[in-house]
Amino acid sequence: MDIEKLKKLVRDNPVQAAAGALAVLLVAGVVAFTIYLNGQGNNKGFAVEGSRLIVVKDGMTTADIAELLHEKKLVKNPAAFKMEARWKGLATKLQAGAYQIDGGMSNQQIVDVMVKGRIKQVRFTVPEGYSVVKTAKKLEAEGLGSADKFIAAAKDYAPYPYMQTDNSNVLFKAEGFIYPATYDFPVGISEQEMLKMMVAQFDKEMQSSGIAKTVAERNLPLRDVVNMASMVELEAVYAEEQPKIAGVFLKRVAIGMPIQSDTTIQYLLGTQKEVVTFADTKIQSPYNTYQNPGLPPGPIGSPGLTAIKAVLQPEQTDYLYFVAEKDGHHRFTKTYAEHLKAIEEIG
Repeated sequence: MDIEKLKKLVRDNPVQAAAGALAVLLVAGVVAFTIYLNGQGNNKGFAVEGSRLIVVKDGMTTADIAELLHEKKLVKNPAAFKMEARWKGLATKLQAGAYQIDGGMSNQQIVDVMVKGRIKQVRFTVPEGYSVVKTAKKLEAEGLGSADKFIAAAKDYAPYPYMQTDNSNVLFKAEGFIYPATYDFPVGISEQEMLKMMVAQFDKEMQSSGIAKTVAERNLPLRDVVNMASMVELEAVYAEEQPKIAGVFLKRVAIGMPIQSDTTIQYLLGTQKEVVTFADTKIQSPYNTYQNPGLPPGPIGSPGLTAIKAVLQPEQTDYLYFVAEKDGHHRFTKTYAEHLKAIEEIG
């Protein structure tokens, strides 16, 4: 538009001309600000190579996050990072968690990652039969947390009614209720939060599998079912034998005969012995099922679903004894004399 036409527009329609000029100025301002943000948000010349672990904690402000990113040599201008987040209306939407941020990412890219909650995770597996202590040691061995802190957290953790007990001999209220599964934990998660997720998964599995409903209908304490299942889990090398082993244990309890499970001796010893000795069976402990009839004070490990179901659907037999074959299977017998003969034959 030449100057004469502009003068004519102003004379003929001054309001429209002013609005147009203002719009031009606004657009120019937005463009200029965007160019500024893009320039200040380019961290390639400042950021170090490789990636950095950034842990955004609950309660951190955008300013706190910007300073943290600057300290980690990922954002060159903290003020520009704050403006980037606020300009897009995302300043209050940056999520807490652990992030792996690559050096050279722009402010826009970092904001996008934190808004979408692309949290870095680590994988951890709780094997079936693992106790609180074994789980804790595995966590520490894999560099995911402190064994002592996990053990301390498990001592009195019982968020669900079926976990609660007044038995002072119980070592860990959470024992048996840490569901054996593979978990994806956010990096930086506390030992208490890990335990919470594991126990919550156990409750979820009990509900979805129908086990919670079954025990309620039969008026069975779920804690007792899990207690028995933990021994079944550790005794059986092969899942197909779990119902038969469960049947033997339940039959012994019914007639007042001690369960006599080596797994409880190993639990109280705190170590996995290949052979439990006669002296071991004489150890005075509430967990010694050779010396005490009935169930031990609490579960001795984390049973899987198949072991729990085996206790609820045991195989009905006349067997009262079993001994392990060399291949891990068991030989079941009805009398003590037959049991001794089986032991001799297996060698």
